[in-house]
Amino acid sequence: MKRKLYKAGKAGFLIILFGILFSYAMFQGGFVSWFLFYSFLPFLIYMGGLLFYPLDDWTGARTLSSGLIESGEAVDIEIELRRTIPFPLYFMKIKESYPETLHLEVRSGEGVVTGDREEKVVERMIFPWFRRTVRFHYRLEHLPRGSHQLGEMYIRTGDFFGFVKKEAVINAGGRFTVYPPSRNVTLSLGSKGFGQGRSAAANVKERHSNMVAGLREYAPGDRISWVDWKATARKNKMMTKEFEQEKSSESVLVLSTLSSPGNTAEFEGAVEFAYSLMLKLTRRETRQLSFLSLGRAGKYVTSIHSRRQQEVIRYHLAEVYPDETGGFEEEMAKGHDRLPAQATLMIISTELDESVKNSLLRLSPSGRNVVLFVVMFHKEWDFTKQKHVRELKEYGVRVQVLTEKAWKRPEFEVEV
Repeated sequence: MKRKLYKAGKAGFLIILFGILFSYAMFQGGFVSWFLFYSFLPFLIYMGGLLFYPLDDWTGARTLSSGLIESGEAVDIEIELRRTIPFPLYFMKIKESYPETLHLEVRSGEGVVTGDREEKVVERMIFPWFRRTVRFHYRLEHLPRGSHQLGEMYIRTGDFFGFVKKEAVINAGGRFTVYPPSRNVTLSLGSKGFGQGRSAAANVKERHSNMVAGLREYAPGDRISWVDWKATARKNKMMTKEFEQEKSSESVLVLSTLSSPGNTAEFEGAVEFAYSLMLKLTRRETRQLSFLSLGRAGKYVTSIHSRRQQEVIRYHLAEVYPDETGGFEEEMAKGHDRLPAQATLMIISTELDESVKNSLLRLSPSGRNVVLFVVMFHKEWDFTKQKHVRELKEYGVRVQVLTEKAWKRPEFEVEV
């Protein structure tokens, strides 16, 4: 309704202006009056045409320079605008306001992850004139991890004098995912190592010297020499031998997403460390690794063998966000039945409170080797948290704190 009233008002104004100029030329006469009338007539015709020109005729599409983007990197976006009616447009202002998920800037320079919220707005001024297709590009830098849905573009144009102004919205669409970055992890063995599997063999010959503990279904990554052909023929599906050493070297990587939304930098660091540690452990042939994330959008992936399973975890880590709806004890209790007996638990968290401490104290007597990685700023490492660490260590739970000093290094150095 407002648009119709605006158009009617502007059309009435142009008609009145035309009438005034024509009346002046008719009654005044002479070269000057008619010169003014004919000089201004093209502008009146243009303003009238622009007033009724359908700006909704424009359509847009976005093209990304790369489909594989990691947190902190940049991406080039090309915008292509098309139309069917080649009406001359003196200028066109384009504005893009990005969703809240892109307002966070992640700067990973010098190995330090910091998060600053800054609204991202891109504005461009172009001069299409008669062109049916217009292209331009820009760069988005310091992209935050996550799945981002690009929305609408706002275009605005007008005449030479600003009497007629028109606006329209273009829904160009576009969705892309920014994955967590990975960094090399240097592992050093602690006093307990990785449970009973610390002395696991690093080569195939030593692995074959172990006692066969049972059979399991074939998983991508298993060697052909491990296949039990008799059991395969009997069950009509590929079966591989499960060695005693293989059972004793099972590990579970647990990521707690239970964090306050205000702990943005710590949470991003925890996700990066979880992904880097997962890649490091899956490259070691002597270890079976499972992955569990705690929270409302929790996920469990057992026995990571294939590249596809790694990609599933990577995509999950790209979309996970801090969850403050649950408690660590409750979420850990829900996932307790999934955790294999005698497995090494490597837990990554941005919190170390009473709930986390009590939950880990209940896990320690069960025979599991428990390692807790706490990601937080040094200023938050207060007396209460240090007291929790001392209590956990008394019960055999090893705790490592990753502060800013750890993030300044080019690689993670942890003791397991």
